[in-house]
Amino acid sequence: MNVHIDVPWILQVAEAAGADDPAPDDYGVPVCAVARHRADVFEQPVYDGPYAKAAALVHTLGRCRWLERSNMAVAAATGVMYLEAAGIPVKPAREDAVALKDLLLDPACTAGKIAALLRTWPTAT
Repeated sequence: MNVHIDVPWILQVAEAAGADDPAPDDYGVPVCAVARHRADVFEQPVYDGPYAKAAALVHTLGRCRWLERSNMAVAAATGVMYLEAAGIPVKPAREDAVALKDLLLDPACTAGKIAALLRTWPTAT
């Protein structure tokens, strides 16, 4: 399923997952995340499929500072919520969340590496 989200959707996830974080410091980051997950080149999607689109969102929201203290939590929650919206209910364990945080902190982190990690997350039954 091809799901496109918008900035208000990301801000709702940030409000829920970034408990007690003040307003975003940089609204440009969620705007970029929305544009990135929708990107097309020559009418072909840059990020094809839900895992790649979720990874593009997570990569942008997790690597670019836009919240005072909850970038990682909001990035992870956005990935989970995006996959659920796309019909892939995931249930990451604590170790999965830690692996995502570690990957996001790695300077060699890419959306492709994040997509590969997201594919390993257990699905909810």
